[in-house]
Amino acid sequence: MPHEPVASSEPPAPQVARCANCGTPLQGPWCHRCGQEAHDPLTRFRGAVHEMFENVLHFDGRIWNTLLPLYTRPGFLTGEYLAGRRVRYVAPLKLMFFLAIIAFLVLRMGLELGPPPVAVNGAAALFARAPDAAAVSRLRASENANIARALAQPGLPTVARAPLLRTQRQIDQAARQRLAQLAGHATAPASAIVAAAAPPPGAPVRIEGPAPAPGTHPGWLLRHLRQGLQSGAQHPRRLMIGVLRLLPQTMLVLLPLFALVLKIAFPRRLYMEHLIVALHSHAFAFLDLIVLAVLGMLADWAAPVVPLATLLGWLGTAAGWWLVIYPLLMQRRVYRQSWPAAVAVYLAIGTVYALMLTTAIVLALGVSLWH
Repeated sequence: MPHEPVASSEPPAPQVARCANCGTPLQGPWCHRCGQEAHDPLTRFRGAVHEMFENVLHFDGRIWNTLLPLYTRPGFLTGEYLAGRRVRYVAPLKLMFFLAIIAFLVLRMGLELGPPPVAVNGAAALFARAPDAAAVSRLRASENANIARALAQPGLPTVARAPLLRTQRQIDQAARQRLAQLAGHATAPASAIVAAAAPPPGAPVRIEGPAPAPGTHPGWLLRHLRQGLQSGAQHPRRLMIGVLRLLPQTMLVLLPLFALVLKIAFPRRLYMEHLIVALHSHAFAFLDLIVLAVLGMLADWAAPVVPLATLLGWLGTAAGWWLVIYPLLMQRRVYRQSWPAAVAVYLAIGTVYALMLTTAIVLALGVSLWH
């Protein structure tokens, strides 16, 4: 008599999820062998968008866990990194480079989109249309009256007052130059004076002055630098953009040098610890520069709304002071110093770093003028 199969009372073995990339049995949301995430981004629109931004920025949610403590808690991220708690935050080097790129883009955008300053050449061209001294006086009074009305607004912030005062000085200077031209060229047509006062855009810079005596002609280096200085004075915005273009390279030199200064000040710590401090402190500086640039642009655009412009000016002042106070608080927290020792070392390190930064900016300025 054949035996009938006896039904097993044991439940079927559960299916083991495997990595779609290498086939390894999964023990969590990530494959421990190849590192691929277990979820399928194609099944949900939200997952696809999340993976797209993660692949582009390589930050995922860690950027939000990093920026707020970086800006508001001096030394906290450095302490977390040195203690080994790193997975929740963006790596210091990646964070610093990310904020540096954003800072340079925002600063350059502020230079290009901000309200253009009134150039001396532009004011001279405006007064060059005046045929006589009486017309110059009327035009000067009209322009200064407009500026005076703007300056008379109650609560006008400093960020909006400084460009107005600079424009007023340039208008007065252009008016005096036009009066001098009228005194020396009473019969010159206005069109010729306009052409002389406002050279066409893109024209080569010409250095005026008496011809040098034989044997005393300046060398090509001095001539090139003089031309660069005159061009920079006429186009300050272009000069600033050139300096900003070179600052990333200077930061690559400043970072290890700043870490070396910290190593000299605190010799018992490892150099790599000082390098983490340098990366986090520069990352904060770039983040604060972004805040300052955005507040400055908003204050310029909101200048007609005096209360809003005043509030933005106060916030910009606070952000500027935070840029100075933050390194002291960070140094005291990371290196565990008393207040007197922290202030003394902060002033010494700040002096050395100011010299380093000034040298780097001067070199960048020289290279920008050279080109």
